[in-house]
Amino acid sequence: MFFAAVIAVSAMAFSSCSSRESQPREVRIDQEFADMYMKESGGVTGADGTISILLDDGSSLFMTGDCFAGTVEDGKISYDTPMLRNSLIHISKDGKNLGSIFGGTPENPETLCIPAEADTSRFVYWYWPGHGFQLGNTLFLYMTKFYQAEDGQWGFRFDGTDLVRLDMENYDVISQHEVYDGSAEIHWGHSVLKDGGKYYIYGTRSGIYYDPAQLFVSEAAFSEDSEAPLSVRYYDGQGWNPDPASAVPCNGPAVSVSEQFSVFKYKDTYVLLTQSRDQTGEIWSFTSDSPAGPWNNGKLLYVTHEQEDPELFTYNAMAHPQFINDRNELLINYNINSYNLKRPYDEVWTYRPVFLRVPMEMILPEK
Repeated sequence: MFFAAVIAVSAMAFSSCSSRESQPREVRIDQEFADMYMKESGGVTGADGTISILLDDGSSLFMTGDCFAGTVEDGKISYDTPMLRNSLIHISKDGKNLGSIFGGTPENPETLCIPAEADTSRFVYWYWPGHGFQLGNTLFLYMTKFYQAEDGQWGFRFDGTDLVRLDMENYDVISQHEVYDGSAEIHWGHSVLKDGGKYYIYGTRSGIYYDPAQLFVSEAAFSEDSEAPLSVRYYDGQGWNPDPASAVPCNGPAVSVSEQFSVFKYKDTYVLLTQSRDQTGEIWSFTSDSPAGPWNNGKLLYVTHEQEDPELFTYNAMAHPQFINDRNELLINYNINSYNLKRPYDEVWTYRPVFLRVPMEMILPEK
């Protein structure tokens, strides 16, 4: 079972894509955090996403993607439980579940944020979360827009990114504004790094012509009262350029960056954490001296194993540096899902994140 307390894995450093050096380290599963994070009733009971935003008071909001809000009995939820497209889970600084935030009522929950296109398009539209931040009493969320273009589990299509502003008093939507129309196929806003008064907005681009998936970064300024960034400049390989067409991929990392990932700063080092898109379950870290890279010092931190079950897959590992503990262990997670759409109802653990503790010494460059 994946509930084992401590798992020994190999951390692999490499000087090039073809040369990797094995360095044994220990990663352990944090089952206590996982048990706290998902409720058995009265809140979100299953979800992916698992994207955290540190708030000014030291607590965190975790953004979810598709999620269930219902009651779990004997590890199962009813087939009548509605799936919401996004929600928030509020976690205190000391790791207590302060409740779930979604629309409607606990008895009749509804999706928290819905694109304007949902009311006008012949297609079904929804938001999946990117990342976000607090500015004053306003929560800024980058939300990626998708619509159901074809039948089936994988028939969805990307249609741009909105910046959604929520009033933190009641989580009502203040504004929704399209900030990227999707024409460049870059999914901006999947990681936001605030550093020295600046906001760095990251995104990825993937597809048949972009393998491995590429990492991009822009630099933005915001006002609490503005529904869109005051300014955006894109990394063009040499510096920052206001022309969106000038954006070029960052140098490195040497893996295919997942759709959702994390960039954070630890002391003077910038850290990228990502899960490879190739379904091998590999979770990697890279470091840089700059928010724009180059991203080097690749370390293989962990390999998931749930995908050994042919009905399951794992994806989109995320970092939560605000929960680094006194043992200097970083909290990360990865998500589990099933190709069998009934299985998350029958076995709720197949649609809940796994949380890991990774010693920071595994990630940081050797001195």
